[in-house]
Amino acid sequence: MPSINDMMEVVDLLKVKAIDVDELKCVAVRNRNSRCRKCVDACIADAITCDHNEIAVDAAACVNCGCCVAVCPDHALFALEPRASSVDAAVDKTADRASGMAVIACARKAARREGDPAKHATVPCLGHIDEEQLVAYAAGGLGDIVLVDGECATCKYGAASPLIDVVVDEAAKLIEAAGADAIVTRTSAFPPEVIDHSAADPRGRDRRGLMRQTGSYMKTVAGNVAKKTIDDKLGSGTKEPLKLRDRLRAGKSGKIPPFEPAGNYALLDALAQLGAEGREDVLDTRHFGNVRIEAEKCSGCGMCVLFCPTEALKYAKYDEPADEERMYLEFQAADCTQCMLCKDVCLRSCIEVDRHVSLAELFDFEPRLVEIARPENRTDLLGLRTRNRKG
Repeated sequence: MPSINDMMEVVDLLKVKAIDVDELKCVAVRNRNSRCRKCVDACIADAITCDHNEIAVDAAACVNCGCCVAVCPDHALFALEPRASSVDAAVDKTADRASGMAVIACARKAARREGDPAKHATVPCLGHIDEEQLVAYAAGGLGDIVLVDGECATCKYGAASPLIDVVVDEAAKLIEAAGADAIVTRTSAFPPEVIDHSAADPRGRDRRGLMRQTGSYMKTVAGNVAKKTIDDKLGSGTKEPLKLRDRLRAGKSGKIPPFEPAGNYALLDALAQLGAEGREDVLDTRHFGNVRIEAEKCSGCGMCVLFCPTEALKYAKYDEPADEERMYLEFQAADCTQCMLCKDVCLRSCIEVDRHVSLAELFDFEPRLVEIARPENRTDLLGLRTRNRKG
């Protein structure tokens, strides 16, 4: 007979995880001094905890609004139900039937069957949609992008509404800066082109939709059960948990392997397709950052370089200022995710990161040189021998 513990394990398996975490990309996991808690602040269900180099999403509490995914600067959180790629595929499939219009509805609105399901994509909540996707839809030739909500003011999860507005506003600014004509709209009514005028039995469609959802749910549960069975057979559940240093694969100097800011690159590609390259506009965005360092206050400790997760900040190898008491860092705006970790770890509080970045710098493959102090007669934190200031 199964024990109470066995029964509780089965209950845990039936909790389908909607949001997962790549902790290598989470700056709060990478460094305890990071003050980034954007996902925690955005979560309307208090389902995310982030402290002591740990981040966790409570699958039972999570309402799958997707807002945490949209606000994470480094894409450390990602949706499983549905995946962004599935939403993109649905938009691509339905746009042709909707007169070339991209229409995305929340599940609450879609359930009312006012819109033809063959002409719009559906997400659990519009919080699942981010600027990167909206700009990509515009770059793909969709000039009219419509997000349809189910009257958020009366929705149980309506607290996500202001965050959805931010995404729409940010996407509109990026598209405008690129000089494109695409329009992003948020509304509570389906466009006339998408209204369902068929007389089909809605109960039949509801039943078919339920069966599709149930099939997806059971596949996820089956996957969880299979994974637990394999773990039990291999004894992985009895292993000692890895230490933080091993989990993040830190080197002897403490340097954690960087990662490519794939979201930034995808957004740049979409902006380039819209014609942004060569323009002189200055973006006001949360996707790229502009780093400034006060050279007079800087001690040259190298903490910002050591902990930059994407290597937007690097030591310059070939350029040196005329002043021997100074040295250069290279800064690449396209690689900066505005995670603020360089500012958070700075020992002299001499770093500022703002959200105003010029398109010219974003599309410039040459990094900008940033002058800092040269450390005195010692090896810096990355193990690079430095020159004695006093000669």
